[in-house]
Amino acid sequence: MSLYLENSSFPTEQPQHVNISRIELFVIPALAVDATGYRVCLRLTSDLGFGWSEQFICENDASFDLEHWSELLQSFVGRFPLTSITERLTEIIESRGDSDKRVCQMFVAAIHQIRDEGALPSIGPSSAAQAEESVLQQRAIAYLSLD
Repeated sequence: MSLYLENSSFPTEQPQHVNISRIELFVIPALAVDATGYRVCLRLTSDLGFGWSEQFICENDASFDLEHWSELLQSFVGRFPLTSITERLTEIIESRGDSDKRVCQMFVAAIHQIRDEGALPSIGPSSAAQAEESVLQQRAIAYLSLD
């Protein structure tokens, strides 16, 4: 018995667009005894699946501005060609000069995870995703949800 790929129901091309329906940021105190800072976790919810990224922020890092990150990330909620997102991020990074680029780096990592690792489509909130979100929200000292 043979199965030809072109006759199967699996898509053969990479998606050209992504619909980002939600971007979340969780700011969680570091758990390590010798770490004084925060884990900042970014989660993207899209029609192509979920994307994750995280960074460690030192406790005394004055450049960490959650309000500014919120403004920047809000512009990425919606439907975009994947190439448009890359161009937009490049423009933002170039316009910011030497200032904090971590939020852009986190967003890029989450987009790459969705696009390159073949995340499963998010048909609805799975019980695992809901449980994970609940745990993160319980631990978070700050939470941001952009829809």
